[in-house]
Amino acid sequence: MAGKNKYWSKELETMPHERLKEHQLDRAKKQLKYAYKNSPYYKKSFNEAGVKPEDIKSFEDYQKGIPFISKPKIMEIQAQNPPLGDLLAVDPVELSQMFYAPGPIIYPFTQEDWVCVVEGAARALFTMGARKDDIVDCTVNYNWVIAGKLLDEAMKRAGTAVIPGGVGMTRTHIEVMKLTNCTILFGFPTFCQQLAETAREMGLDPDKDLSVRLVQVFGEVRTEAGKKALGEAFGAKVRELYGTADLGIVAAECPEGGGMHLDPDVLVEILDPQTGQPVTWGESGEICGCDFSRKAMPIIRYRTGDITEGLNLEPCSCGRTTPRLKRILGRVGDIPRIKGMFISPRQIDNVLDNYPELGKYQIIVERPKLRDELTIKIEYKEPLNLEGIKERLVNDLKVAIRVTPQLELVKKGTIPEDAPLVDDRRKV
Repeated sequence: MAGKNKYWSKELETMPHERLKEHQLDRAKKQLKYAYKNSPYYKKSFNEAGVKPEDIKSFEDYQKGIPFISKPKIMEIQAQNPPLGDLLAVDPVELSQMFYAPGPIIYPFTQEDWVCVVEGAARALFTMGARKDDIVDCTVNYNWVIAGKLLDEAMKRAGTAVIPGGVGMTRTHIEVMKLTNCTILFGFPTFCQQLAETAREMGLDPDKDLSVRLVQVFGEVRTEAGKKALGEAFGAKVRELYGTADLGIVAAECPEGGGMHLDPDVLVEILDPQTGQPVTWGESGEICGCDFSRKAMPIIRYRTGDITEGLNLEPCSCGRTTPRLKRILGRVGDIPRIKGMFISPRQIDNVLDNYPELGKYQIIVERPKLRDELTIKIEYKEPLNLEGIKERLVNDLKVAIRVTPQLELVKKGTIPEDAPLVDDRRKV
């Protein structure tokens, strides 16, 4: 642990670039061998690609030979043989944690896995500025998904006191933050901005009447103007975190800003989303990562579907040597992230299978104010009692995707044939 130092693990975080590449390649080789030996999926995948772990001698070999995996692929594998398909690489009795994510996807962890992922998250939070004398309001979901439990344990590992605020109940958040002199607010950017507005509605100035010095945000596409406005609202620094349930924490922004330092224990590539080929180092593209430590369900060359503005390759005055990930611009494909949750069309398909009177649909995402809004436009066959079906359908969709959608029921033929399945209208 970091103690009074400004680094969580100085040797790793300040390692010269060439030495870091050697460190990452060595760990990747070990993980490839483990996955090939223990995971039926990876053994089959590597064999089909005509590659064996011992063939990987360099980073170039890794990029040319090792196949990708993605969220849709994981969903497909697990659906074929629930709950984990051929991805499980340990005896089930070794599992100690399991999380659910919309898709659906189940993420399993051994105790050793869990210790490693918590350690990585604690290092990220420390990098962002969390310290032992801080009190953190953690405003993310604690149910089913990994975020709440992981971040709660990582915050405590970093030495902070944690308020498990969770989602919603904005007035209660403000009351507790004021009562406890909370110094760090952690959550989605839009929810943190909502809290500032709620404080004003309660007659408080979030800058003067609250004690927040640092806002740690993650999980949503945001604008530079939005980040600045959030900091001004609380009179606080705003620092970003990037991670996925599949990879854990990938990058975290230090107090110097300028982007999020890539975690040295995650092998990150930036790809052309169309070709899957690496872009010129530093340029914009899709984030792809490999976790080095997970044993229950290894994640190797995982295409996140998230598009980054690129990498900041300039030296950072904080002393950390990893490149800094610039902001996330949006998503590839048809699984948009809304209020921090991935919304898979497959989940909607499963619900609509129970409504034979309904047909083609379109997912529309907007951000007219400070919050993501999801509208699902669905065609219906006449005649249909629209009011009778609407409330039930909203409830079914809410249970399936964990976001409450607006419904727009329209006559068959209304949605153009060439309309995209996902129409993301949020401005970046």
